[in-house]
Amino acid sequence: MRIKFIIILLLISPIVFAQSSYPDSLRQLLGNAPNDSTSYVIFRQLASYYSNRDRKKSFEYNQEAIKISRANNMMLDVAEDLGHLGYYLNKEDRYGEAFNCYIEGIRLADDPANEERSWRRPPDTDPHQYRMQILAWLLHDMGLVYRSTGNNEEAIQQFRTCIRYLEKALPTSYNTAYMNIGAVYLDMNLLDSAMYYERKELHHNSHWRSSVYKYIGDIHFRKGNPDSAYFYYHLGLRESNIPGKFSQMITCEMALTQWYLAAGNKDSSLYYASRFLQDIKDLQGNPLKDVNISTAYELMYRAQMLNENRDSTMKYLQLAYASNDSVSQAKIANLTQYQNISFDEQLRLEALEKEKLRTQSRIRIYTLLTGLIFILILAIILYRNARQKQKTNTTLKETLNNLKSTQAQLIQSEKLASLGELTAGIAHEIQNPLNFVNNFSEVNRELIAELKEVIGNGNLGEVKDIAVDLEQNEEKISHHGKRADGIVKSMLQHSRTSSGQKEPTDLNALADEYLRLAYHGLRAKDKSFNADFKLETDPNLPKANVVSRDIGRVLLNLINNAFHAVSEKSKQNTEGYKPEVIVLTRFSTFKGKHKGVAIQIKDNGPGIPEGIKDKIFQPFFTTKPTGEGTGLGLSLSYDIVTKGHGGEISVESEKGLGSIFIIHLPV
Repeated sequence: MRIKFIIILLLISPIVFAQSSYPDSLRQLLGNAPNDSTSYVIFRQLASYYSNRDRKKSFEYNQEAIKISRANNMMLDVAEDLGHLGYYLNKEDRYGEAFNCYIEGIRLADDPANEERSWRRPPDTDPHQYRMQILAWLLHDMGLVYRSTGNNEEAIQQFRTCIRYLEKALPTSYNTAYMNIGAVYLDMNLLDSAMYYERKELHHNSHWRSSVYKYIGDIHFRKGNPDSAYFYYHLGLRESNIPGKFSQMITCEMALTQWYLAAGNKDSSLYYASRFLQDIKDLQGNPLKDVNISTAYELMYRAQMLNENRDSTMKYLQLAYASNDSVSQAKIANLTQYQNISFDEQLRLEALEKEKLRTQSRIRIYTLLTGLIFILILAIILYRNARQKQKTNTTLKETLNNLKSTQAQLIQSEKLASLGELTAGIAHEIQNPLNFVNNFSEVNRELIAELKEVIGNGNLGEVKDIAVDLEQNEEKISHHGKRADGIVKSMLQHSRTSSGQKEPTDLNALADEYLRLAYHGLRAKDKSFNADFKLETDPNLPKANVVSRDIGRVLLNLINNAFHAVSEKSKQNTEGYKPEVIVLTRFSTFKGKHKGVAIQIKDNGPGIPEGIKDKIFQPFFTTKPTGEGTGLGLSLSYDIVTKGHGGEISVESEKGLGSIFIIHLPV
C-alpha cells in the first residue's frame, strides 16, 4: 500500500505542472483511479488543498475519504480524518458533532490493533510512533473544543495530555499545544502563565509563529504595553505573509485594527478594518474560531464612526447586529447540543466507571480467594516440611549421640594407645636399673658362696678382696634401685596432677622425660627401630603454668609422630639417610605480642604434603593405614594447647625434608 501511495504522488506531480488548476487535475485523476487506495489519497489531497480556502469543500472531501477508509478497514486513517472533520465542525460552532468525531477518533487511534491499518503512514516510519502522533493530534483538537465551550481547565488538561503523547510520537511531530495552553491562560487573564507558554511554543514550532506573535501582542496589550503589542502584531503580520498562512494573517489584521482603534488612528484603523473585512469575505467556509463576519462588521462600524462617516456607520452597525444575532443563536443551539452530548458521554463514562469498579471488585475477590488457597497450600507444605524436619531432627539426634559415643570410644582408644606407649617407655626405663640390680644380686650370691669357702680355708686375704667386691656391688645395686625408685616417683608425681590443675612446670625436664619414654616405647614395640634423638634446651627457660600430664600427652603424641615419620622414611632405604628427631625449647612471643616459651619437635622424615597440611588438626584425619591410628591425636593436642592453655600449635613442613611442630605456651 505504501508503494502505491508513492506511485500516486509521482503520477500527480507532472499533471499539476502540466495544467493550470491543481484541484481540477486531482478531480480528473480521480475519475481514472485504479483502486480505493488511489481514490482515498486523491480525496485527501483535495481536502488538504481546500483546508485554508474553502472549509466546506474540505469537509466534504474528508467525508468521502472516510467512507473509503472505513470500507477498507483502514481505521487509523479513519481516526485521522475524523480529526479533520472535528476541526471544521468546531470552527462552525458545531461542538457536539466535533466532540463525537474526536471521541470516535481517539478510540480508534488508542487501539494498538489499528497501527498497521493505514494508507497514509509514510514508508520506513515506526507504526507505533505514527499512531501516537495521530492520537496526540486528536487529543489536541479535542482541547480546542473544550476551549471553544469555555471549559478552560479541561482544555488545559487535554493539551497537557497531548504533549505527553507527542513525546512518544515521531521525532518530526508537532502541534500547537503550548500555544493553545497560553491562549487559554490569556482567556483566563493569567498573563504571566500565558506569556510563559507562548514563548515555549516559539522554541517548538515555527509554522504557527505568526499566531504566537499575535498572542504575545495581546498579552502586552492587556498589560498596558501598547508599543510592544504593536511590535508583535506587525511581526506576526509579516510572518504570515506567505502561502498557507492566510488564516493567521487575518487574525493579525484583526488585532492591528483593534490596536489602531484604541490609539484613535482614523486612517490606519479604517485601512485594516477594510482589509480584514475583505479577507473574511474571501475566506469561504470561515476557518477561524474567534473571527467571524460579525466581528469584521463590528470593527468596520467602529472605524467608520471614528472617521465620522455616518452613513457607513449605520450600515455596518445594522450588519453587525444582524450577523451577530444569527451567530449567537446558532452558537446557543450548538452549545445546547454539545452539553447534551457531553452529558450523555458523562453518563456513558460513569457507567463504564461503575463496570470498572465491579470488575475490580470481582478481581479483588478472585485475588483474595487465590491468596487464601495459596496460603492453605503453603500451610500444608510447611506442616509437612515441619513434620519431615522433626523426623530428620530425631534421626540427626540419634546419629549425633552415636557419633558422640563413637568419638568417646575413639578418644578412650587414643588415651589407651598413649597409655600403652607410655607404659612401654616406663617399663623400658625401669627395666634397665632392674637388670642391673638382678645381675649384681646374682654376682653377690656367687661371691658369698665363694666367701664361705675361703673363710673355711682360712685365707684372710681373699676374704678381704671378696668383701670389697661385695661392697662395690651393693653400691651399684643401691644406685640402680634408687634410679628405678626415681622413675616410679616421677610417674607418681605426674599421676598426682591428673586433677587438671595447672602448676609451674619445668618444660625442659618434661621434654627430656617424654622424649626418652617415646623412644623406648617404640623400641619396645619394634626392635628393628633405631633413630638418633637430641634434646636442645634453654637452661634459663622459666617454668610454665601448665597441666603437666596434658602437655606430656601432647609431647608424647608429637614425638611419637616424629619417630614414626623417620621410621617410615628409613624403610625406603634412601642412601645416606640417618633418621633424627630433635626436641628444642626456647623463649618466644606469639599472637604478635605475648611472651612465652616454645617447644619444637623437628624430624627429617618425608614431610607433610601441601594438600593435607590444613587438615592434619581436624578430628579423625589420619594418613596412617586403617587400624593404626584414630586420627584424634593431633586434634586432641590442638585442643589441649589452644583451649586448655591459651597457646598456639603450628606446623612447618617441606616435602622430602621433614616437619617441625611448634608449641607456644604463655608464662
